[in-house]
Amino acid sequence: MDQVLYYVANPARAALRKSEESLDAAARRLSPIRARQVRVGYETSVVRTLAKLRSGGTDALVIDARGELGSVDESSVVGLLRALFDDHEVAGVIARDRTWLVVDADERGMALSFEAGRARLAGVVSAEREPELWDGIWERIVSTVSRKRGGKIAICLAGGGIEGLFYELGALRAIQRFLPGYSLAQADIICGISAGAVLAGLLANGLGPVDIEQGLRGKTNRINPIRRSDLFDPAIGALARRAASLSWDVARGRRSPLSALFRLPPAGMFSGARLGRWLEEQLTMPGMTNRFEDLPRKLFIGATDQDTSEHVLFGSPGAPKVPIHQAIRASTALAPFYAPEKIGDRYYIDGGFTRTTNMRVAAQEGATLVLLVDPLVPVHSPKPGHVAERGAIFTAMQGLKQLINGRFDKAVPTLKAMYPHVSFHLFQPGDAARRVMGGSPMKYFFREEIEEISFRETVREIRSVRGRELGRDFVRHGVGFTDPDAPKVDLDDDEPVELRVVA
Repeated sequence: MDQVLYYVANPARAALRKSEESLDAAARRLSPIRARQVRVGYETSVVRTLAKLRSGGTDALVIDARGELGSVDESSVVGLLRALFDDHEVAGVIARDRTWLVVDADERGMALSFEAGRARLAGVVSAEREPELWDGIWERIVSTVSRKRGGKIAICLAGGGIEGLFYELGALRAIQRFLPGYSLAQADIICGISAGAVLAGLLANGLGPVDIEQGLRGKTNRINPIRRSDLFDPAIGALARRAASLSWDVARGRRSPLSALFRLPPAGMFSGARLGRWLEEQLTMPGMTNRFEDLPRKLFIGATDQDTSEHVLFGSPGAPKVPIHQAIRASTALAPFYAPEKIGDRYYIDGGFTRTTNMRVAAQEGATLVLLVDPLVPVHSPKPGHVAERGAIFTAMQGLKQLINGRFDKAVPTLKAMYPHVSFHLFQPGDAARRVMGGSPMKYFFREEIEEISFRETVREIRSVRGRELGRDFVRHGVGFTDPDAPKVDLDDDEPVELRVVA
């Protein structure tokens, strides 16, 4: 059964009663069968309206602004719109294209219509004549709740070093827990940047989060564990070559010793060659493919051209044709930790320097449900000097996370305006995960701890806050969503659908 919430701004009880009776009469007259499939709840309190929307399950919202007293600036309707549609939130409690405003045909109604336009609502219904008014409201409700998205599902994974990779793995494993009949490896579109590119390549090859987690622990032969030596191979060869070349320049008087000293460090502390070989070994194992064109789903790996600062999307038309493992190696070249990856005559570094995630690409490819996992969230501490006292690496990573996170926040309003029909669900580290993930992104020895904390945090977040909306969107895409630990209940066809999510 479809769920509709009808907010009445007029505080008089008679206005609420008339709204209930008039809309019910219009529904029964125009479409009696459809009327039995739509349940309309009425509310006169902004606080209770927000609480009901946040509890999830609402398919459409009607805000009836008629008859309210006071100035427009003091209007409860304007307050409700501003509370609902914060441009800095990726996933709101109700989509803009599922929200309608009803106004009087007067100057106040025009002012409120302007506010609706600023909020980019689905539209405005102007009250002129009855019963045409109620017929129009009902028709808009039906068209809204009948529009089942059912499009493509996408997963977009950001960077964050080793700690970010295991945070993302824990978050995906938590989401997978609520999808008993569907593997996240079946997603239509998978985008990965930096550490997220490693997981994206494995997911696109049909490995689910549990398979990957078990493989990295050495508990399955689907993939090999990633060893410390696979990640940390000092760029000794590059250092030796640079030392020889610079020494020759100094001996010939082409460069001063001080200038040579500044140029001596190689482009990366680690060469990344062993990581590239590990990736190639995994993607050439039986049942895997190392070619973008052989995948059953779309895979996009983002990297940055080091010399032009352009974002390059491997797997897309016009991008260099390379094996998947080489695209991932390029995307993970986090300077100054890893050396750039040379492809042809170009040098590529971490894709996170130019984009946080490729969620816009997912929307452009037809995704209507996008799962975003972004570990790059700066530490927040009320204590002065908390970051500075932890040293240079912690300070540098805090600055990088602030830069990338700020860029992501600025991109969100534009993205939501461009794709109001897309449901975005963003997962980021909570307090416990942030504490463990602070400082160096190369925390190899904390990998299992980070993955487990991420898993537990995400499960708790889904159960307490995100479950109903997340489940509703999966159900619209034909995917069952349920908490395996919740008691099973039998549902009557005439009763509203309740997702089995435990608070």
